[in-house]
Amino acid sequence: MARPPLALGHHGSIKATRDDGQWVARCRVRDLDGATRKVERWGSSRAAAQRALQDELRQRRGERTELLQPHSRFRDAAALWMAKVAERREDSTADTYRHWLDALVLPQLGELHLPECDVAHLDAFFARLERARRTVAAEDGTTIETIRYAANTRRTIRAIVAGVMQQAVLHRAIASNPVRELERIESPKGHRKAPPRGLTPEERRRLFAFVDADRVAVAADLPDLIRFAIGSGLRIGELCAVRWIDLNLDGIPVVTQNDMRLVPVVAVRQNVYPVKGKGLSVHGGKTATALRIVPLPEFVTTRMRARRHDDDTPEWPVFAAAGRDGQPTYRWPSNVRRSVRAVREQVGLGWMTPHSWRRTYATILDDEMSLTDRAKADLMGQVKFLKDTYVSRGELHPDAAVFLDAALR
Repeated sequence: MARPPLALGHHGSIKATRDDGQWVARCRVRDLDGATRKVERWGSSRAAAQRALQDELRQRRGERTELLQPHSRFRDAAALWMAKVAERREDSTADTYRHWLDALVLPQLGELHLPECDVAHLDAFFARLERARRTVAAEDGTTIETIRYAANTRRTIRAIVAGVMQQAVLHRAIASNPVRELERIESPKGHRKAPPRGLTPEERRRLFAFVDADRVAVAADLPDLIRFAIGSGLRIGELCAVRWIDLNLDGIPVVTQNDMRLVPVVAVRQNVYPVKGKGLSVHGGKTATALRIVPLPEFVTTRMRARRHDDDTPEWPVFAAAGRDGQPTYRWPSNVRRSVRAVREQVGLGWMTPHSWRRTYATILDDEMSLTDRAKADLMGQVKFLKDTYVSRGELHPDAAVFLDAALR
């Protein structure tokens, strides 16, 4: 009776012999293409030759040679996972994951062996996070505020732990990912998220009048910046990343059934985000929906035309800061937020942040019933409704500029 073939990816017995002063380990292996081949590796000793052959066999099966072992610790798997995140994800995402990994996850889980990170242990870890509180110093340094870790923060931490444990699964250090067995993270009972709040017409008029006359606001370039933000709905990182080359103030032709008109636009093509150890990172947006063309209302284009100078380089940021060499450079979003905090109390808008301008833009669009939900999502640069997954996206909606101009004049 013929000898039965080896199973795919398996090998026969390993034999080691001494040949010409060195050791050689040999065996037969059935590769994943079904062919059986002889494989040999050399070494200075019997054990070294056998190890070299085992490494070759693992590589032929598609396994890693730097395997995590059951005795490996959580921090070892975390290092492998973060290396992948840094290679595949945007700097902003990697920076967020690194922050929470260093601040909360590794101090509590880092020294555990991977099999010790079971469902019960991880459930207790997240229960501690739900009960835990962190203290935050006020801006003036006089008071301390106690803040509970929000559900969204805990969901981010859960994604980090799940990614690390999946590395252990891929390296066969544990059989399955215990995070999958955990309960969903939900907000505390009775907790209600504060409703989004944008600027009312009266608040907008008060804000514009104040920043136009206040020396601090003018020095911080807030009059044009706030109008551009409310008139375009850009995120703060997108706003700081807009260059003159991204603006078409003459307008692009839009043909309708009755006429043709030129619509000024801004092309949202990049974002800026501060990354620890790297400074200000410029990237092209995390998703395809973030890259979009937004029509600009007339009150914005009028100020942009007055703002632009003939010697402005197309690659310069529109809302620039002075660089070390004196050349314009990208403005830090944190500096914009700091400027807003310096003036908002004087206008009676202590709750206002740069994201409030984006909410104002969205509120104005939402009040206009002739714009579809898909059109509004396109203008905002995000996917909000299920149907957006199935319909064509990225269209220009020129009527939005008309609605905004009427609302904000």
